[in-house]
Amino acid sequence: MVSVDIRTKLALALVFVSLLSMALLGTFAYQTAAVLLQEISVRQLDALAESKKRDLVKVQEAWRDQLRLIRSRTDLRENLQQYLTEQNPSALSRVNEIIENAVTATDNLDRINILDLQGNVIASYGQSGNLHSPQLLTDTQAIVYQGSYLSSNGGLRVVYASLLSIKGVGIGQIEVVFDGLDLFSITGNYTGLGESGESMVVKQEGDSVMVLNPLRHDDSGAGRRYLNDQAALPMRRVLAGEDVVFNERVKDYREIDVWAATRYLEDLQWGLIVKVDAAEEAQRADGLREAMIDIALALSGFAIIGGTLLGLYLARPIHALAVLVERVREGETQLRCDSSGDDEIAYLAESINELLEHLQAEGEQPKSDPHA
Repeated sequence: MVSVDIRTKLALALVFVSLLSMALLGTFAYQTAAVLLQEISVRQLDALAESKKRDLVKVQEAWRDQLRLIRSRTDLRENLQQYLTEQNPSALSRVNEIIENAVTATDNLDRINILDLQGNVIASYGQSGNLHSPQLLTDTQAIVYQGSYLSSNGGLRVVYASLLSIKGVGIGQIEVVFDGLDLFSITGNYTGLGESGESMVVKQEGDSVMVLNPLRHDDSGAGRRYLNDQAALPMRRVLAGEDVVFNERVKDYREIDVWAATRYLEDLQWGLIVKVDAAEEAQRADGLREAMIDIALALSGFAIIGGTLLGLYLARPIHALAVLVERVREGETQLRCDSSGDDEIAYLAESINELLEHLQAEGEQPKSDPHA
């Protein structure tokens, strides 16, 4: 049987304990860091969703302000009233001129319709669109969202309406159709979303969910529809009016695992979804794991070398005692151990020295003759 001396045993023990400690510490550190990275990603998505919601609200308020400015024009209201009461063609011509100037002077105005209180179109100017049955208004101050639709070329159109009034009495209604390019500029900004992230705005339309903006991973443009039971979970949740941060992976419209955050725009009844592929987010944890493996390998080499040297150093006095005892057993009784120090090994060396002196003293005494 091959024997292993104390130096090898001690060195191996120190190396094993060092490697085990580093493995346990590395595993704990990796798991903790991976969870923290996931929390950071989710919080970042939540912050981006809130930021994009604020941007969309600002666009919505800008549309309202534009409509408020147009309806405040006194000449528009006076000429409309004159036409409605007197059927004056020149008054109608002036109304058409005013709304034509408003549309041509503003980039994001697609069309303006002027209606009477019964909802009949009196004057209009702009690109043709899907005219719908207007909601008849009663509040002279309210600016009401009438709906949204996609034009024939796939562009988003958003419709707002308000009463035209003189001295608090409604005389007609103005309907303004806005181009949704401002919304596309928000959803098309992928800053902070890496290589796979995207934003999408959805709305409920009948028994399906419609995506209002072009998607990063779909070349078909805006207007893609999903039946309610086939829509991804974030779509269904946000259109139920929920602001949700998904802390666990969910499937998106591509059936790919994603992290997502949602915001509901109550006035427009739209849902905003900001998401990023889980695989891309996992790359951060993978990079951390690779870095920790490299560090672990370097530390393991240091632990092996350091543990071996330390084990040999600590076992040196014990090995010296073992060698001395073996030499004494072979007859070198004059040898003595180095008993310097104040640890247990020094005490053991001192005890061995005392034993050797005692044995040597007994060996030097003359033996008595039993026959004397």
